[in-house]
Amino acid sequence: MALSAALIGGLLAIGPDHSSAAPNTVVTAPPMGWASWNAVAASVDEATIRREAAALVSSGLKGAGYQYVNIDEGWWQGTRDAGGNITVDSHDWPSGMQSVASYIHSLGLKAGIYTDAGKDGCGYYFPTSRPKAPGSGSEGHYDQDFLQFAKWGFDFVKVDWCGGDAENLDPKTAYTAVSESVSKAAAATGHPMVLSICNWGRQSPWAWAPGISTMWRTSDDLAVWNNGKLAPTMNDVLRTFDSAQHPDAQSPGHYNDPDMLVVGATGLSAEDSRTHMSLWAISGAPLLAGNDLTNMSPDIKAILTNPDVIAIDQDPLGKQGFLRYTDERNAGLQVYAKQLVNGTSAHREAVLLLNRTDADGDIDIPWLNIDTKGSAVVHDVWTGQDLGAYASHYRTTVPAHRALLLTVSVPNS
Repeated sequence: MALSAALIGGLLAIGPDHSSAAPNTVVTAPPMGWASWNAVAASVDEATIRREAAALVSSGLKGAGYQYVNIDEGWWQGTRDAGGNITVDSHDWPSGMQSVASYIHSLGLKAGIYTDAGKDGCGYYFPTSRPKAPGSGSEGHYDQDFLQFAKWGFDFVKVDWCGGDAENLDPKTAYTAVSESVSKAAAATGHPMVLSICNWGRQSPWAWAPGISTMWRTSDDLAVWNNGKLAPTMNDVLRTFDSAQHPDAQSPGHYNDPDMLVVGATGLSAEDSRTHMSLWAISGAPLLAGNDLTNMSPDIKAILTNPDVIAIDQDPLGKQGFLRYTDERNAGLQVYAKQLVNGTSAHREAVLLLNRTDADGDIDIPWLNIDTKGSAVVHDVWTGQDLGAYASHYRTTVPAHRALLLTVSVPNS
């Protein structure tokens, strides 16, 4: 099965115009780091965070660009003092949250924390390894809680939607109020925070979130804990990848979020994880690892730290790769393309050849109408091999349920 199309005006069309969202002074590339949920669910505590933060450094992930250590749901059980200030279990957090953030900073990393837009967070509606946690959301305390997070020194805050959903809050209204409180906290403390909206794509956040946040979830969770196990499938990976296809919304500092990475998760092979990482890279998605960094195989480490894959994800243009072609005879054979900074080339694209089918498929990407006076050079990102210079097209076989991640460069004439 061959995929082909006439290309007009260049190697691959540059793509749609991006959002006119205001410049983001906190980040200008998709956030990279580690988040606790996929590794330990609600069983998160100070010892776990210190251990994983240290492993982020010793494993080489910090050197590859990962910088956030994000404490997810389970850290707070909804308790407050007489003044309404958040209090935490001293058994789980003996040094306190400010000390934890300071430790993360001492490693040259950044610290992230979590709350809910409603009165009761996800630990109330969907308890995992802890009892129900009433009051574990920030509704009614937005200014107070986000100021507290900033004073503690946190650099990133994820705001979930379990309470907001249960209370039928309006997402745009609630998250606009959250964003205003985050801005107030930054103004009062001089400490800005990345705002991560996690309302699972409700009310199309890609239409309004770029103006108020750094990143916004586009779907339900990629994987859920069930009987103490987190076992995502490639169908789950593809479902959340598909949900994030909103390239008009994305620009430097503003990102569609298809959820945390499940690279290395039970049930995914190394090839599955490479395909998963390729999908997130072509999307320019946030890269938040979720595996146990203290017990990571060489294969998984190599996948998470591949410099060429990360460079595609972190490309300064901030564009999201988008679907360019679908085989008219087989919709499961697709080509996605993402414009990259040119560097020493006249034009560069990252190209993802995706085979969603149960059989190997031939995918053909021609570049027939390009004024290059020469050829385009094709590079396999994962193997690091130059595949040659091609004057008219490149054709290859992509295995079933796999993706091939390439860069295609037009040399300066």
